[in-house]
Amino acid sequence: MQHHRSFSVGILVVCTLAGCVSPELKQANRLAGEGKWDQAVAAYQDAQRKAPFDGKIQRQLEQAKTAAAADHYAFGKLAFENHRLADALHEFKLALGLDPSKGEYHAMITDALRLKESQVQLHAGKKLQNLGRVEESLSAFERAVELDPTQTAALNHITELTKQQRVAKMFGGSEEPLTLRFQDAKLKEVFDILARTANVNVLFDKEVRDEPITIFIKDLPFDEALHLILNTNGLIAKKVAPDTILVMPNNAPKQAQYQDLMMRTFYLANAKAKDAVNLVRTMLDSKKIHVDEKVNAIVIRDEPAKLQLAEKLLFAIDQREPEVELDVEVLEVNRTKSMKYGINFAKQLGFGITNGASGISTSPATFNLQQLMAIGSKSYLFTLPASMLTDFFKQQSDARTLASPKLRVLNNKAAAINVGDKQPILLSTTNVLPGQAATGAVPTTSTVTSIEYKDVGVKLTVEPSINALDEIAMKLKIEVTRLGDQVILQASPEIKQFKFGTRSAETFLMMRDDETVVLGGLIQGEDRKSRSTVPILGDIPYLGELLTATTVDRVETEVVLTITPRIVRSLTTPPIADQAFWSGTDQNYATSQLFPPRARTVSQSKHTTSSATASGVALVEPPSPADAVESAKTVPPATSVHQESATLNTRGASPAGGETAVPATVTNPAAPIASTPVATSASSISPSNETNGSTSSSDLVARGPAMTILGPSDLSA
Repeated sequence: MQHHRSFSVGILVVCTLAGCVSPELKQANRLAGEGKWDQAVAAYQDAQRKAPFDGKIQRQLEQAKTAAAADHYAFGKLAFENHRLADALHEFKLALGLDPSKGEYHAMITDALRLKESQVQLHAGKKLQNLGRVEESLSAFERAVELDPTQTAALNHITELTKQQRVAKMFGGSEEPLTLRFQDAKLKEVFDILARTANVNVLFDKEVRDEPITIFIKDLPFDEALHLILNTNGLIAKKVAPDTILVMPNNAPKQAQYQDLMMRTFYLANAKAKDAVNLVRTMLDSKKIHVDEKVNAIVIRDEPAKLQLAEKLLFAIDQREPEVELDVEVLEVNRTKSMKYGINFAKQLGFGITNGASGISTSPATFNLQQLMAIGSKSYLFTLPASMLTDFFKQQSDARTLASPKLRVLNNKAAAINVGDKQPILLSTTNVLPGQAATGAVPTTSTVTSIEYKDVGVKLTVEPSINALDEIAMKLKIEVTRLGDQVILQASPEIKQFKFGTRSAETFLMMRDDETVVLGGLIQGEDRKSRSTVPILGDIPYLGELLTATTVDRVETEVVLTITPRIVRSLTTPPIADQAFWSGTDQNYATSQLFPPRARTVSQSKHTTSSATASGVALVEPPSPADAVESAKTVPPATSVHQESATLNTRGASPAGGETAVPATVTNPAAPIASTPVATSASSISPSNETNGSTSSSDLVARGPAMTILGPSDLSA
């Protein structure tokens, strides 16, 4: 501000020495001295308009602009620091307009726009979160943080949504990979081993059959191992407590008995709920579903997996409709040509009688008997055609009627325009009163007259359809109605009506954005030719042409339509992850594959006798269920190394980082597991940490990537 004051004093001194006398310049100097730089700039501009070649005024104007820009920049920075981005952006734009050479003004506008867009994304994320659109809201919050890393509100929402999205382990248990090998082991024995390994409780429905199974699983987490055993044996499990699962047959009655149902309301922003409900019924077979058209919402009561699929399905189609603006020009071109040529003769022949006394008069005259007796050859008067005119005339006129409306219409919606008037039409309806014809009397009629209005002019109807490539399929219909001559419909009483001429065209076009299409050819022509000649003489060849006057009129009307579509909003397609997603099997709905592919990390063994070291190797298996499970594979007894010796070697980690062999002696095979009934329809298995002098199959449970669990058939005394 000190610099601005010194600059103001300098302006006043310069103007005083130069003898400034312009009122505008005096006012500008006064405003500059008061620090009112915006008003000073306007006053200097007024002074410059009166003295455009005055270099001093130009320099003073530039200096005032620089000072005004600096003031706006300071106000903008203050608003920016207080997070009043709209005010800051306004001030920065004013500063840049006054002094475009300053790079910091450009930079601050960019920063203000970036932070403002961050706030817009934050607001959009909150709205999407309230609608239950977690993925989209998370993307909006991430975009807000990307634009403004200090956006703590968006960071808090991301943390909250991430916690909600974090997939908790379905059945708990250990996260360490397991290796399982069972041959002809009882089903409940296998679950007993899993329960002890994962430290969970297992309940069985009374209809679960304890059949022998053979399975070999290598390096799988507990959840995946349990998932594979359940699916390969026609079972499903339900988590009934944090450390308890219930195993039941996978059939409709059991699912209906144990399946928890959720109720959720989906609010749609763009798609129609009454149309979307048919999609949900068809794809997910949901029966308990209701549509609330008043708020455009769908209420569904179903299992959680179906609700998750319904969410993905509905949000994939709930996109904003494309919109297009149409520039239309309708031209009606009238071309009129008129030509006259030839000789025009007088066409009147006169005859009269004169009384000789009063001379010639065109008024009616009276004659007495004596005058009639005195009529002679000199009493008759004849008038013959004696005048002749020669016509050489040609006229040509073009008239254009232009209508240029603009239409903005949504995708697959019809729009219509009508440029013209409404012409009244008289309608008469005559009714015969009933009962008159049967008696033979003269029927009594009743006439009712009404008025109807008919559109006269240009009527245009369009219906665009925009695809994902921004191509527009246009259904177009144009109709042009003209008012014709009057005709007599009834002589007594006289009723006259107008004739109507109509030209219409209907077509279907494929157009590109901002492409102009011209439709023409709707032509209506009328030719008239009249001939005036001398009777008898006019029919003589060659001579008749010289004694004939000809008039030729040609009227031609053409309607031309030009239409230019401009896409305001294109068709928005969701990400491919929202277009294609897993939906389970034909019997069970799910949001993931039944046997999803997985990436496993295989650690190479380091032996104490080897001096070489090897790092872990990441192995990504192809997406094939056979690579993750070999449940149908039977292990022949001869291949089991544990059947030839009563001593088992389990591998453990040595202090040096290699592997050591730990002997374990098995004295007898594991006894069958006795299930303790928990309820009338279920049995349970609880984890046990008891130890005794003998070693059973449950004592061979070990944790870690090299753990091996053996079934009874793998053990020998």
